[in-house]
Amino acid sequence: MNNKRHTILILEDDEIILDIFTRIFQNEFNVIPCLSIESFYSYLKSSKVNLFLLDMALGSHKNGIDLIKELRNSEEHNNTPIVVVSAHSYIRDEKLALAAGATKYIRKPTENKYLVNEVKKVLENKQF
Repeated sequence: MNNKRHTILILEDDEIILDIFTRIFQNEFNVIPCLSIESFYSYLKSSKVNLFLLDMALGSHKNGIDLIKELRNSEEHNNTPIVVVSAHSYIRDEKLALAAGATKYIRKPTENKYLVNEVKKVLENKQF
């Protein structure tokens, strides 16, 4: 699989974590880092996205569950893989995210290599 053709849109409201995620993915993927829901929507309109990497707590009027449902209800992204990376460690949160349509749920903190490998697995299982 040639990962360079894949674009990952990362939505994370913590600037330090967003920078870390951008750095660990940028060597193998095209990365669109978004610090706010507004920038997320802006890039969503203008970019072809192959995978979303989302936090559950977005620090705005919208949470991760709402955003997952919105993406799943859109014609363009109803099948785009969504990987949630969250500090919400309750099983209930994971079940809610998966029921809303998330493809994978990963708890923070996580090893960088594990995160990259899980994203690769999700993309390998998706037919483009």
